[in-house]
Amino acid sequence: MKIIIGIILVNIPVFLLRSTAQLVMSLLSVNNETVVTIVIFLVRLMTVYFAYIFFIKILERRKVDELSFDISAIKEFSYGGLIALISITSVMGIMWLLGNYTIYEINHSATLFESFLHNFFFAFLQDVVYFLIIFRIIEKSLGSWIAIVLASIIFGFKHLLFPGYTVWSAIAQVFEAGILFSAFFILTRRIWLLFGFHFIWNFIEYGFILGFKPEGLIELFTSEFSGSFFFTGMPVGPEASILTLTIGTGLGLFFIFQAHKKNKLILPFWKIKLGG
Repeated sequence: MKIIIGIILVNIPVFLLRSTAQLVMSLLSVNNETVVTIVIFLVRLMTVYFAYIFFIKILERRKVDELSFDISAIKEFSYGGLIALISITSVMGIMWLLGNYTIYEINHSATLFESFLHNFFFAFLQDVVYFLIIFRIIEKSLGSWIAIVLASIIFGFKHLLFPGYTVWSAIAQVFEAGILFSAFFILTRRIWLLFGFHFIWNFIEYGFILGFKPEGLIELFTSEFSGSFFFTGMPVGPEASILTLTIGTGLGLFFIFQAHKKNKLILPFWKIKLGG
């Protein structure tokens, strides 16, 4: 019930305040697309941020450490982004070397600014919902291992709601992203490391390589994939590639091992009651 309340409190205000902001700008005759895009982005981002804080203050009555922003948060975000950059560059580099990915030209009509804002917001929203709410609450009761399994399955298979995704691509998300993102949260107990990785990966994948067709966002590179869909991940994209599955899962297991060494894993409630 707590998870359901959290999801509702975070998502419903985003829709309402976005609609309100659009109405106000329409009444004020604000027609500049860049201004409208930035305002809507800021309204949605701040709504998710403060709605989650409100949720924690009301139901848990504590300091919201998982969203605390300081120098360490910037370092964690940057570290996560760097890991994502190296990971996706490695995946695309291997495909290019093997002839499975070809770049023909730079697309000068690319919508990188809009793509940046789009991917920033949705990575943040998903990380709040799936890891600060779903994963964290499950982990607190059932322990880290069960939370990793359940949150990874939920995060992976929710991708089936998106156009083009298959059971294979959903399973890939379970292992390469679900396990890795869970490990990032366990290590830091904050959102910034996993958010940095999630945002940078998505921005490069959709801003540079694929675009985001439902939103009309155009990618930077005019390119082509060829070969087995297990290798290229198409039509979903490199996130469904066996290369990404291997790298992401390997990183996830590595960081879980690091968390275990630092005694960051939480025991289920029945083991705590029995003294571990």
